[in-house]
Amino acid sequence: MDIETLLSLRPPWAMEPCLYIVRQSPQANSNAFRCGASGTQLFSGTDLPYGSDRATFKGLLSRMVMYQNYWLPNKGTIHAALRIQKKLVALPGQRVGESQGEEYNISRGNQTLVLAREAEFHTELDKRGLRWQSERRNELFQPRQKVDELISAMRTVRGEDMYLFSKDGIREDQSYRGGRTRTPDEVREMQSRQLPTRTAAAGARAPYVSLRLSPQAIEALQKDDPTKYALLVEIVRAAFRKNNPGTDRSPTTPQTPPVPVPTTATTQTRTTQTRDPPLKTVAFTRTQRENLRLGRVTRSMGDALFGGL
Repeated sequence: MDIETLLSLRPPWAMEPCLYIVRQSPQANSNAFRCGASGTQLFSGTDLPYGSDRATFKGLLSRMVMYQNYWLPNKGTIHAALRIQKKLVALPGQRVGESQGEEYNISRGNQTLVLAREAEFHTELDKRGLRWQSERRNELFQPRQKVDELISAMRTVRGEDMYLFSKDGIREDQSYRGGRTRTPDEVREMQSRQLPTRTAAAGARAPYVSLRLSPQAIEALQKDDPTKYALLVEIVRAAFRKNNPGTDRSPTTPQTPPVPVPTTATTQTRTTQTRDPPLKTVAFTRTQRENLRLGRVTRSMGDALFGGL
């Protein structure tokens, strides 16, 4: 079956990890088939990249899309596929640790079952002497006569379901009996590493939000979106109740900042006369204006305002 036909059918099982047998045509060596694994990063509880949940293709279909794009303008043909469970495992010789009561693979945290089954598949093909070039440890193999030799080797691998492809469609392989039992089992099921929750650190690094709104911004929010304004008021009330337990008083609206002080201050001078005192204009420096805006009166400002009285 052509890869384009498989992608148009989109069988649900093809979204899972699978072993596969595909061939590019035409090619220099027409008997070379690619026997590999797909969905190697799919396992239960995996933390996939952002947006991968909206991906159209996963597993076997995702790998076939890659071949279709790489092989253009040539075509690709798929002959067989074996579905494998989504699991994390540990192989013999790999270090295993324990965290939160679950075992995890220390040597290779992303060691999935489909990768282990691919290694078994390649080992069986090597035993039968079907590797395309013995000096290259890749996934290219060639049968002596027909592709049935590769399919026969795939039947020895433990999996869930095996499917055969032809021009007429997809059919489940009735000759597949679940693969050859190997004693003892070479893989152990693992879990992804779970780190304990650090309560003290979580409390010390609790996130916070600082809001600064001008009176104009508050009025615009209340006018344009009353719902968000009510939500803002409720957040302020909740924060007040949390920081002031045991009190029923809470601010009704966010506090508005004080009105800015003009750059030139006009004050009244002290006088002992009974009539209205004359006005005095004082020009402050930039630093003095900032202190006056913050409500701080320095000695130099006092001298500028009341000096000589």
